[in-house]
Amino acid sequence: MYLQVRTLVGENAMTLDDGKAIFQSIHEPLLHGEKVELDFDGVKVFASPFFNAGIGALLADLKAEDLRTNLHIVHISDFGSRVLRRVIDNAKEYYSSSPEQRNAASRIVEDTIKAM
Repeated sequence: MYLQVRTLVGENAMTLDDGKAIFQSIHEPLLHGEKVELDFDGVKVFASPFFNAGIGALLADLKAEDLRTNLHIVHISDFGSRVLRRVIDNAKEYYSSSPEQRNAASRIVEDTIKAM
C-alpha cells in the first residue's frame, strides 16, 4: 500500500485528527502484515501529536519489529525523522508498561493540559 501523506493532511502534519486519518488508513493493512509506504514528499511541518496518533498508536496492536519491517517512511525531512523516532521510542515504552503505569501517565498528561 502506498499513501502520499500530503494528499491526506496537507503540508502540515501536526494535529491528532490528521494523525488519526493516517492511522485509520494504515492500521488494518499493517495488522494483516502488508507493506505500507508513507510518502512525506511536500510535507513541511511536523509535530508529535500527529505522529503519536498516526504511528505511535500502532504499537498498541503491533510489535515494534513488525512495524519496522512493514512500515516504510520516505521523503521525510531530518527534523520530521527525529520527531518520529522520539515518538516511536516513547510509544514502545508506553505500550510495554503495565496498565497501571499507562493510566498514571494518562492522568499526568490530562492534569497538565487542564493546568494550561
